[in-house]
Amino acid sequence: MNKQNTLFMIVIICLLFLICMTSFAEEAKDAKAESEANSKWEFIMVPYLWMTGIDGDVTIKGREADVDVTFDEILDDLDIALLSNLIAKKGRWEFFVQPNYMKLSSEGDFDRRALTIDADVDTEMLILEFGTFYKLGTWGERFPVSLDILGGGRYWHFDNEIDLDIDISLPGIDSDIRRERDVDAEKDLIDPFVGLRVSTVVTKKVRFDVRGDIGGFDISDDTSDLSWQAIGLFEYDLSQRIVLGAGYRALDIRYETGSGNDKNGIDATIHGPILGVGIRF
Repeated sequence: MNKQNTLFMIVIICLLFLICMTSFAEEAKDAKAESEANSKWEFIMVPYLWMTGIDGDVTIKGREADVDVTFDEILDDLDIALLSNLIAKKGRWEFFVQPNYMKLSSEGDFDRRALTIDADVDTEMLILEFGTFYKLGTWGERFPVSLDILGGGRYWHFDNEIDLDIDISLPGIDSDIRRERDVDAEKDLIDPFVGLRVSTVVTKKVRFDVRGDIGGFDISDDTSDLSWQAIGLFEYDLSQRIVLGAGYRALDIRYETGSGNDKNGIDATIHGPILGVGIRF
């Protein structure tokens, strides 16, 4: 091998060495950045809108009523609604608290011949979810998919109050017969639940999550017979601080206690589109 070829080979080896060193440095830098990112806490506050409809039936003091209410009808009777999701992330762990509160008021009347009934119905519902996700792993390069396990609890508070004003006017009698009756049913439940979440990256700024959980299991008088939830959600990073979310959420509960005139229960699905804005801290 002549000197020129030897010099050429030395230059090639040096270049390859520099390329490898640069590559190793970049990988180390990326690993360090990922490690630093995983060691830091990230907090996200997500106020959101859940355009719910309710399908099912409710039993109060032995009286069963079908419930088939659209979002427009709920909006007409809505007094107040507070919905939010508070998230804290670190490494593979994600913790959340999600309060959902809604208060409805409606009025109705029935007037037929000598009988008049005026009814006022007030409904309060609080659903407070809390739990933890743990990331089992991520697979794939172009469209990476991650799998999380989920465990937590769901607190339910229901308060239904019906006020009836009954007026009976009998022919030939000057005075009316008036009766008032109040029916009030209040119940608190707390359901443990377990579930899974599958997430994938669609583009650099778009992600898609599917979450499912099941709970209750009728393990005590203070848990539902069964509850389940399914959520599909698209997320878009509008900026480093702001993330937009849109999807669909369905939450189902089945609970029954007592019998006869003491029977109370609910078998209903609350479902509808969700829209939210997340703020990172």
